[in-house]
Amino acid sequence: MKLPPLNALRVFLVVAEELSFTRAARRLFLTQGAVSRQILGLEAFYGATLFVRQARGLSLTVEGQALLGPVRDAFTLIREASDALRVRQGDIRVRAAATPAMRWVLPNLPDFQTRFPDYTVHLETLLGDGMPFDRSRIDLAIQGVREGEQHPGMVLETISQELLVPVCAPGLLIGRPPLREPDDLRHYPLLHPWRGQDSWAQWLSLAGATRVKSESGLTFDALEFALYAATRGMGVALAQLSMIEEDVRLGRLMVPFPVILETEWSYCLMYPEESANLPKIRTFRDWLMETLALSGVTRVTR
Repeated sequence: MKLPPLNALRVFLVVAEELSFTRAARRLFLTQGAVSRQILGLEAFYGATLFVRQARGLSLTVEGQALLGPVRDAFTLIREASDALRVRQGDIRVRAAATPAMRWVLPNLPDFQTRFPDYTVHLETLLGDGMPFDRSRIDLAIQGVREGEQHPGMVLETISQELLVPVCAPGLLIGRPPLREPDDLRHYPLLHPWRGQDSWAQWLSLAGATRVKSESGLTFDALEFALYAATRGMGVALAQLSMIEEDVRLGRLMVPFPVILETEWSYCLMYPEESANLPKIRTFRDWLMETLALSGVTRVTR
């Protein structure tokens, strides 16, 4: 079925609301003649008169009244759908593991909002890695990716390789055995940042420590929780090197041993290949990478 011209229907709606060609023309930034021609064309399309022309203005015919409701409803639906689409184009939905969310994204969001006020960032945090990328809910993700891991259809950009070092609060050592060599860790609780991983065992082996029980201590669901415990003197945590620079600089944490464990994990920025050239994706991606590079976070040793 042939549809009427959309622009003519829009003119009809305004004329029906104003009941005046002159006032409708002002609203539409058209001449009165152009408005009249659109209405005449629409009446010719339907083979029916839509308005009664009177000396004191216009009134809708029965046919015009029958058309007005559906036309108004249709334009309302189009406007609402357009508004929703514009909002979605301005929304940037980011999912991040807890620690990079707290250490990399949140502190820098005011800068993003100042520089790009047309975008709104919605940040969702998660514990653990390996959650599937849900295109219907998120635009980008920052999460840990194991070396060799495949994510078909996704762009993966490495932010920082996982480099682990032991950290503790300086006050933890007051009145307790000093940490002169790695085996001295046997005197302190070990804080494990991830469940089911043997990072401490790997670090102790690399450091040549043989007298420390790697499985002892407290285990957490995320590095952020282990760092929180470490800053409060609850023990010694293994921490991602790029996550602790501010804590070390401000004296909240110290690194008792310089041994660095390079793991097979990296934090990556992930987004769908088909979205790579969307303005909002490019804007957030470029801003994040620039911000993290300036702060010394982005580093890869492999």
